[in-house]
Amino acid sequence: MSELDDLRAEVALLRERLDVLAGASPRFAAVYPAFEDRFRGAEAEVRERLAVHLPRVRAVVTPGAEGPRVLDAGPGRGEWLALLAEAGVPAAGADDNAAMVRRLRERGLDVAHADATTHLEGLPAGSLDAVTAFHVVEHLDLEALLGLLAAARRALRPGGLFLAETPDPTNLVMGACNFHIDPTHRNPVPPAQLEFLVGAVGFTDVEIVRLHPKEDLDLSGLRLDGISARASAAVALALQKGLFGTQDYAVLAAVPG
Repeated sequence: MSELDDLRAEVALLRERLDVLAGASPRFAAVYPAFEDRFRGAEAEVRERLAVHLPRVRAVVTPGAEGPRVLDAGPGRGEWLALLAEAGVPAAGADDNAAMVRRLRERGLDVAHADATTHLEGLPAGSLDAVTAFHVVEHLDLEALLGLLAAARRALRPGGLFLAETPDPTNLVMGACNFHIDPTHRNPVPPAQLEFLVGAVGFTDVEIVRLHPKEDLDLSGLRLDGISARASAAVALALQKGLFGTQDYAVLAAVPG
């Protein structure tokens, strides 16, 4: 074994130890594709949910530019990258999960096996039209989240778009239970917090968009004994939002032109 091989082995061991200290599990990483298949939802359903973002992203892509113009951080099963490819948007992804990367490359998608922040930091400044991150920020601690936002801000051109989607903890069922099904989630990210952090690293026109309301139960007809219809309606609305409200939200922001 050469000295270079020795160094590579040592780096791999150090990375594994750091992952353990950070709470990551190499064993769980190996089965994460199957976990996504079970809990993320059918790919057709996910594609339908993500398609709402296509017009906004297509609007910022530079016509005729060479190379990937969109970088998707943590592309998961690749639904978003596939949608972009079908729409003629040149895009690539970056993911540090080797099993997911192999799966995406087998589908013909352009995905780097790398930490998304590190990958963004290695790109020329201002070389991207959009950076997207679907269900990524909830996996990061504060320093890593700020690092991702800063790297995205640097890699985007003036007028470029940053788009992140994450579970909405203002939905009590999501925040108290469903969020924690994924053991790689660190903590819920309240909309006001993410909105502030995105603005703090230099983005402008920050917008929060609520997504995917749960419609299992319609409480609009709720009537409570001894309470007026108006008060009952107010209680029903509060319950609807708190227990059956939006499952996710997106933050969208621009690089100052």
